[in-house]
Amino acid sequence: MALRRAYADEYAVRVNRAAVLVRGLVPADSVRAVQAEFDLSERQARRYVNVALEQPDGVPVPERTAVFTVRLAPSLIGGLRDRAGASGQTLSAVTAEAVRGYLAGAGQRGDGQAG
Repeated sequence: MALRRAYADEYAVRVNRAAVLVRGLVPADSVRAVQAEFDLSERQARRYVNVALEQPDGVPVPERTAVFTVRLAPSLIGGLRDRAGASGQTLSAVTAEAVRGYLAGAGQRGDGQAG
């Protein structure tokens, strides 16, 4: 049975924990600690420790995303795709940026609650 990949927020939490551990332990001990704490294989734990060694301050923990389906005019969809391609961002990232900008202009926080 294949296990699923870690979500981006899980990945960041594991890298950040490994970053804390490598400050006080040798890498091999850090690998064992990450392996035990998150119930990972040695290989997986080693990957997190290696990233932590490269980024000792850790990585930002992103907010988990969810699917949200909307209906838009084809011209608007085309504009979003063009913008995504030109900026090197995903369609989701460009759309989220646009919605955040709209909410900020409407006096809302990005979480949908009044500011």
